[in-house]
Amino acid sequence: MFRRLVLATLLVVSVAGSATAGELGAFTDRARKWDFSLQTRYTGSTEFDGDFGSKVSLDDDLGWGFGFGYNLNERLNLGFLMSWRSVGYSASVTDANDLTQQQFYSSWLDTGTFAVSADWNILPKRFTPYVSGSLGWVMIDTNIAADYDTGCWWDPWWGYVCDTFVSTYGTDEACYGFGVGGRIEVSPTMFIKAGYEKNFINTDGLDGFDMFRLDIGAIY
Repeated sequence: MFRRLVLATLLVVSVAGSATAGELGAFTDRARKWDFSLQTRYTGSTEFDGDFGSKVSLDDDLGWGFGFGYNLNERLNLGFLMSWRSVGYSASVTDANDLTQQQFYSSWLDTGTFAVSADWNILPKRFTPYVSGSLGWVMIDTNIAADYDTGCWWDPWWGYVCDTFVSTYGTDEACYGFGVGGRIEVSPTMFIKAGYEKNFINTDGLDGFDMFRLDIGAIY
């Protein structure tokens, strides 16, 4: 997965290379314009320790997202982003009443994030370093069955219908993050961003996530 991200980055860099150093050093014209971007977000494998020896190991994964923002001026961009990913994981859960008893799980962890974002472009140029921050909400689904519910209803086409629904363990939590990176406007209507982020979820037992992102966007 990481190899594919590196190849994609090299492809983007080759595209960016079509713009000369003089062009990238020129002043930008992004003020009072909108940015729209397709985003990739790579997270390496991570392990979290819980109570009584419980553990969760997450695989590395490439997530996706999109966002839009408005450039209030050459430096400040305020926007909104949405991202999602499905991460393979394995977990061991220790019984608090009997530490010799453990349960083992392996499945896919589905996450979806909605957040407001702010980018501060350090230079009013077509190439600029930036710092960023985000604040939002993340939905996490472990895909582990929690309960089974059966319901019945009248369908005008099929008649009286009954079905069983499976609920799964999950949580919804606040999240926030900080990042640094670089932005290149390869043309007046196209930009590329690459950077590093540290993201946090407001729940016990989880440290921050290291994330690398690569965005390709349009300026309108």
